[in-house]
Amino acid sequence: MALSEKYNLSELTNQMEKLVFDELEHQLAAISDEDICKCNDCILDISCYALNNLTPRYRSSLMGSLYAKVEDLEVNKKVKMNVTRAIQKISQNPLCGNIR
Repeated sequence: MALSEKYNLSELTNQMEKLVFDELEHQLAAISDEDICKCNDCILDISCYALNNLTPRYRSSLMGSLYAKVEDLEVNKKVKMNVTRAIQKISQNPLCGNIR
């Protein structure tokens, strides 16, 4: 029997994903479409690159969710830095073939 058939795993969430997606949205808004490729593949690559260089922050309950929302300046700084680095890296070598 699969674990997901026996237990409700839908509450298991990596809070770092939301932080990265919010920061990526913020940074992309400041970059014109002509400067980097914003296709689905490139946005996913940027997200993966940033998330793979950050420590996950999993939660499985409402308390965990509330705890994860507490402002942590060091985490926010790392997220911003890694999203910026990911945008630079992927935009220099997009796998989709749209070289800018």
